[in-house]
Amino acid sequence: MNRLRIIALVILLVAGCSPHSEYIEEGQYLQALGYDDDEGEIQLTAATTIFRPGEEMLPDTKTFSVSRGTLEDSLNQLQSESSRSIEFSRMRVILFNEDLATQEGIFNLLDTIQRNPMIEQEMEIVSTPASTQDILEGDYPFQQAVYTYLMDLIEYNQEDDTHPPSSLHDFMYQYYAEGADPYLTRMDKEEGLVRVTGVALFQGDTYIDHLDIDNTRMFTYLVTDTEQGSFTIDVDKDQNVDIRHMSSHPDWSIDQEDEEINVSVDIEMEGVMREVWNADVYDTETIQQLEDIAAQQLENQMGSLIQFFQENEIDPIGIGERVGQNVRGIDIQQWEEEEYPDVDVDVNVDLTIQNTGAVE
Repeated sequence: MNRLRIIALVILLVAGCSPHSEYIEEGQYLQALGYDDDEGEIQLTAATTIFRPGEEMLPDTKTFSVSRGTLEDSLNQLQSESSRSIEFSRMRVILFNEDLATQEGIFNLLDTIQRNPMIEQEMEIVSTPASTQDILEGDYPFQQAVYTYLMDLIEYNQEDDTHPPSSLHDFMYQYYAEGADPYLTRMDKEEGLVRVTGVALFQGDTYIDHLDIDNTRMFTYLVTDTEQGSFTIDVDKDQNVDIRHMSSHPDWSIDQEDEEINVSVDIEMEGVMREVWNADVYDTETIQQLEDIAAQQLENQMGSLIQFFQENEIDPIGIGERVGQNVRGIDIQQWEEEEYPDVDVDVNVDLTIQNTGAVE
């Protein structure tokens, strides 16, 4: 009798789990959102996925586009156009058109999204000069769903250390932090394909400007550790050396002497020489010279980038936040307004080149 009861209990437990396997095929999963300015109204475009029965069936991706005053109104409109329940738990990427981000700011929209407990805080946030509707309604290689295509692009560039992470969590942290400004991954669409073009810079929640890929790489070295960085050493007009697999670690220092605050960053870098044009790199003296030349070029480029931030009164590196953490009793808002634009930031790069690769 006990054995029969146990068998019956197992059957009931298995049966109780079965609706979950059916539920994924009944829902319509919201996986990407795009926000555009539509003649003064906010236009919301949603890319949703329906999972079909059978392992060999590719999921169907459908897009909806509505203009409503609030996110809730927009989602209610989306739901009214769908015969399935729209679910939020798999949302992966949100795009903002830069016209909207310049005119309206994006905090209110993001704040509404982050308050939804079903939405993951690590989802990616993207800024774009293109129409987000055009991006989300596009057809992409290998029959990829649009959210998969976009996430693959973002993850590849982050793993390749081309640009730093820029999730919903990262943006909101920098928005609330005293002495820091947010930044986002920047994408554009050209000739039917989307590509990562650099980093979008914000003052508060308002789009200000952007960095191209080369400057984004320099920015990444200043704000986070890397393992797969790269740099081309310009020896002269006929000699170039490519350094790959560059690891780096920025170590920021804040010192106060009397009333003066000194800011510096020491960056230890190590890379592998992969391609060399018209240069003899087999002797120790030449390699040392290349290390010195590269270190100087990196310091100059990073220093120029910091000056660009200061001139535009933005602090995506979070220098002000670091000052606030190291100097007691300082008014960071006042320091950012009065001192930050003119503070000298000392950039010191120590580069080690490990070995040589292809030589031409």
